[in-house]
Amino acid sequence: MRILHKYILKEMLKALALALAAVAGVVCFGLVLQALQQKGLGPLASFLYMGLSVPMAMYLALPMAAVLAATLVYGRLAAEHEVQACWASGIPVSSLLWPAMLLAIIGMGVSLALAAWPLPESSYAAKALTLKDLERHFFSQLNEGRISIKEANVQMTVDRVVDNTLYGPTVKYRDPKSGQTYVYAQYGRVEFDKAHNEAKLALWDALVVDELHAMPVRSKVHSLVIQLPTYVPRKENDLSLWHLLLMQSHPELFDRVRMLKEGTPEAVVQYHKDAARAEIMAELHKRLATALGCFGLVLVGAGLGMYFHSGHLLTAFGVALVPWFLSYLLTWVAERAASRAVKNPEDLMWIIWAPNVLVVLLGLAILAFIVWAWCHPMTLRDKILGRK
Repeated sequence: MRILHKYILKEMLKALALALAAVAGVVCFGLVLQALQQKGLGPLASFLYMGLSVPMAMYLALPMAAVLAATLVYGRLAAEHEVQACWASGIPVSSLLWPAMLLAIIGMGVSLALAAWPLPESSYAAKALTLKDLERHFFSQLNEGRISIKEANVQMTVDRVVDNTLYGPTVKYRDPKSGQTYVYAQYGRVEFDKAHNEAKLALWDALVVDELHAMPVRSKVHSLVIQLPTYVPRKENDLSLWHLLLMQSHPELFDRVRMLKEGTPEAVVQYHKDAARAEIMAELHKRLATALGCFGLVLVGAGLGMYFHSGHLLTAFGVALVPWFLSYLLTWVAERAASRAVKNPEDLMWIIWAPNVLVVLLGLAILAFIVWAWCHPMTLRDKILGRK
C-alpha cells in the first residue's frame, strides 16, 4: 500500500511542479506586462519587477496547479483502469485518496508560507520600484494623457507629449495662498531636479483661474514646482500576516491613518480608522482563505478526475479551471464586500470563508459518490444509476 501511495504522490508532485511553473510563468508575464504599460519601467527595473512578481505569481498559481495535478493524476489512474484493478484486488477506493490529502496539506503549507511574508514584501518592493525612476514613470503617465500626484495634490492632463514639451496642458492644484487653482496653457515644459526630487513646470501663455481672483488671470509664463513622492504608503495587501494581526487591533498604525494631516476632525479620523480596520480584517481573512482553499480544490480535482476517466492534459485543465475560477472569484467578491463594511466588519468575515466551505462540501460529495459507486456490486450499481 505504501508503494502505491508513494507512486501516486510522486506523480502528483511532478504534475504540480510542471503546472506551477507553467501557470506561474503566465501570471508573472501578465503582471510584468501590466507594469510596463502602467508604470513605464526601464529594462533593469522590468527585470527586477519580474523577479519580485514571482511570489505573487506562485501564490495565485498554486491552487490552480494543485487542482490540475490532482485531476490529471487521478484521471489517468481511472482512464488506465488502475482504480478498477485496485478495487478488484481488495484495496478500498477511499485509501487511494490519502496522497491527495497529503498534496492538499503541502499546497496549504506553501501558500500560507508565501502569504505570511514573501508575498506582501515582494509586492511592496515592486511598487517602490517606480521611485527609482520617477522621470520615466512621470512621462509614461503623461503619455496616457493624465497624471495624478496625490502627495502634492496635483492633477494634470495633456494633449500630447514630445520629449520634455507638453502640448495643451491643464493643471489642477491647491495653492496655500490662492486656494484651488486651475491653469490652462497652450504649451509647457517640464524639468526634473533629482537632487531635490522635484518636477518644475513652465506653462506658457497660461490662463489661471483660482479662488483669490474673481476673474481669470492671463500669464505669459506660469511656474509650478511639484514635490514628487519619496515614499510609497503601505496598503493592506503590503502587510505581513503578523502586521495585519497587529493593525487589526491598532488601526492608528496604518499608513492611511498616520498620513492624515494635523487638525483633521476627529470624526474623519475615526472613519478612516474604522475603514482601515475593515480592509485589514478582510485582507487577513482573504489571504488565509485563499491559502487554505487548496484543501477543498484538491478534493474536487481528485473526484472530478476519477469521475471523468480522462488523463488528457487539456481535459484535466478544463475540468480543473472551473472550480478554481469560481472559488477565486467568489472569495474576491466576498473580500470586497467585507472590506466595505466600515461598522462591525467582523460580522461579514464569514462570507470570505463560505466559498471554501462550499468547495470542500462539493469535493466530499463527489468522492463519497465515487466511493459508493465502486463499493456496490456492478449489477446493483448499474440498476441504481439506471444503466442497462
